[in-house]
Amino acid sequence: MSEWISVAERLPKPHETVLVIRRNQRKKLSVECGYYMGNGDWQVGTRLTRPVTHWMPLPELPKEG
Repeated sequence: MSEWISVAERLPKPHETVLVIRRNQRKKLSVECGYYMGNGDWQVGTRLTRPVTHWMPLPELPKEG
């Protein structure tokens, strides 16, 4: 599995779905699925957000069988 990448280090390609770590409304870290909009904003679920701290590519899907 990949390592978490700091957004200060590099960003994913715009609109590439990735796992993100961000602080939720209660200031707790949460892992969610989202994508970088390319303009400083992130789309996470149905919300635009900025406090994403780290991201990683999605893991490969399991093989059927």
